[in-house]
Amino acid sequence: MLAKLENLPYFRISHLESFLPHLKKPSLYQKISRWVEKGDIIELKKGFYVSRTYKERHGSDKHYLSYLANVLRFPSYVSGVSVLAEHNLLTDLTYPITSITTKSTRAYSNSLGEFVYHSISPKLYVGYKIDSYEENSIYVASVAKALFDYLYIKYGKRKVEAHTIIERERLNLDLLQKQDASEFEKYARLSGNKFFGEIASKLFLYV
Repeated sequence: MLAKLENLPYFRISHLESFLPHLKKPSLYQKISRWVEKGDIIELKKGFYVSRTYKERHGSDKHYLSYLANVLRFPSYVSGVSVLAEHNLLTDLTYPITSITTKSTRAYSNSLGEFVYHSISPKLYVGYKIDSYEENSIYVASVAKALFDYLYIKYGKRKVEAHTIIERERLNLDLLQKQDASEFEKYARLSGNKFFGEIASKLFLYV
């Protein structure tokens, strides 16, 4: 039975029900509990699992982790510090896997990492591109949208001057391109928040 799960990037109880149709739910849940206790499968969040074998093979693959982030809370796209760190705009070493969702803010922690989701208005649920992982779509923000999301979530409701934010965050803004700043400005306008228009004008000074 476990061999059938080893090639799945994740599985749910419904998958197991189709593999083991003869088992009643109480027996199925007992089997799942035993597998988790033995470490044969890993619980990603309630009702979502991955085999230990698959985790060992793919657990360090950033595309796999992005795919999981999309799956664990849908709809969502990877953004914020995850994307900024990957492109060296942030200098610290470790971050959770951060995503944007139109659902409520949430976080899941498992042995693959910490998956953090920030809620945003549907009108700002834009600016992501589509990548792939084993023929599955992955949704990941552009650099400009990741920067906007990061600042919007962190400072959208705080009264801090734009230049103070840029100095405080110690972002490697010299890595931004002009098109990134222009794209950021587009999201600032979309947000209807004048404060982010000010931030956009400051970003142009560094590119």
